[in-house]
Amino acid sequence: MQRFKFIISVILFGFLSACTDKPVSLSAVVSPIEIKVVVVTMFEIGEDQGDKAGEFQLWKAGQKLDTCLPFPVSHHDICINPQTGVIGIVTGMGIAKATAAIMALGLDPRFDLSHAYWLVAGIAGFDPADASIGSAAWATWLVDGDLAHEIDGREIPADWPSGYFPLFANEPVNAGTGLPAPKLTDGYSTNGEVYKLNEQLTDWAFNLTKDLKLSEYPAMFELREKYTEHPNAQRPPFVLKGDHLASSTFWHGKLMNQWANDWTSYWTNGEGNFVSSGMEDTGAYQAMVYLAHANLADRSRFMVLRTASNYSMQPPDLSATENLSAESGEAGFAGLLSSVESAYTVGSKVVDTIVANWPQFKTTMPYDAGNIITPATKPVNEVQAQLPAQQSTKLTTQQLVDALQLEGHVEGGYFRQTFKADHRPTIATKNGDRVTMTSIYYLLSAESPIGHFHMNQSDIMHYFHAGDPITYYLIQADGELQTVVMGSDPTQGQVMQMVVKGGTWKASKIPTDGDFGYGLIGEVVAPGFEYSDMQLGQTAELVALFPQHAELIKNLSH
Repeated sequence: MQRFKFIISVILFGFLSACTDKPVSLSAVVSPIEIKVVVVTMFEIGEDQGDKAGEFQLWKAGQKLDTCLPFPVSHHDICINPQTGVIGIVTGMGIAKATAAIMALGLDPRFDLSHAYWLVAGIAGFDPADASIGSAAWATWLVDGDLAHEIDGREIPADWPSGYFPLFANEPVNAGTGLPAPKLTDGYSTNGEVYKLNEQLTDWAFNLTKDLKLSEYPAMFELREKYTEHPNAQRPPFVLKGDHLASSTFWHGKLMNQWANDWTSYWTNGEGNFVSSGMEDTGAYQAMVYLAHANLADRSRFMVLRTASNYSMQPPDLSATENLSAESGEAGFAGLLSSVESAYTVGSKVVDTIVANWPQFKTTMPYDAGNIITPATKPVNEVQAQLPAQQSTKLTTQQLVDALQLEGHVEGGYFRQTFKADHRPTIATKNGDRVTMTSIYYLLSAESPIGHFHMNQSDIMHYFHAGDPITYYLIQADGELQTVVMGSDPTQGQVMQMVVKGGTWKASKIPTDGDFGYGLIGEVVAPGFEYSDMQLGQTAELVALFPQHAELIKNLSH
């Protein structure tokens, strides 16, 4: 074994020397660092810190993985905390990248991984029958969804639920009784269709974390309520045990969800229950099997924790295509932020416990150890506070106008009506019947910075959305002038909501040299807006009414 590691050391030494500008010494390569825990994540969004968090950012900050080492044979640098012996990697998405990354790390002579625990911590789609978005599931079974026969759906027999069936079989797993039970050797199938992890370790991790409180956000509430046929999908996020199906295809929908349940049940001989769908874990564990054969890693110390960023099928009122379209991209996953936080909240409890008990856990599995130290869980918001402030991307005025489909407004600026309560009975006003409410976006820009004096008959509630502060000038019927600044910083006297009662003359203005170059608000008008209810101010008439404000009126009226 020592000879084997020396050969690998020399090979990697030559490779690293060729791939980096910095000199690499052979002594540094062959002096292994003892690793206690490897945290395996699959993707990051942009940078490792300072922008929107993917799977890795919270781990890098919370576990203080501040020393990053070049890893040219893989997707991402290796980041390590030399004091705790915890390292974090980002494999890249997909079975191929995950398999290659785990194998490359296992063969890297810079690290002694012989006693290391491995924790996969990533997001996934969850079966709504089992859990809600934001939930975290510990897996015992890893099932491969790619190794199969397939017949095009247009050619399958009429009595088949799908054209997808196991290798060397002749029908789908739920089409009849002719399929023999799969055979497992040493916990996995010959071709890699299924793997069973150390169930005792899974149970230990679950029992350690099952009572943790997980984060949730308003966007999750609305989505959960749509799953009226799935009580577990409507629960706040929680920790559970549930098995994982890995597939290179991002599948979605009620029929595919049923296939995933049937496929998992078949390959686990009825022991497993499909909960989470992802792309990497069977490949990552297959690499562990090979590394274990070479005594470079202990595959009985491999754990998989998946957290729900989205549901694997649609709610009752949507088709699969409609729901998948709504969830396209990072912005479409209502549970993304919560799932990333859940992976860290739950996973770090396990990592911190292993590190705190390393004198025992190095040679004794946690479920066999006694007098275990259980460190306090650090709230995820404290970890987020360690991250550099997120740099927000500033949209241009034209991007906002295009994205929100705005058009020019007679008062100045841009607008679009977003709602009109024409589904309810109208109400009588002195100008005729009106709907109860209307709503608009309204945008002022550096190129069109003035909303000229005008008066509405209805009351208007204003909501600040984004951009530079907007100054409002309100003249009451008795001539009293009120100045209000709407903006995002209440500590500077700015307000985020403001009501202007009907009969008030109103004008608005933004600076032409602001940080953003625009100010965006929303307005709700009740009774609903009609142009016949609005009066544009004429400069001469307004000056005659309010001579004390003549200069202001001349600057802010037609």
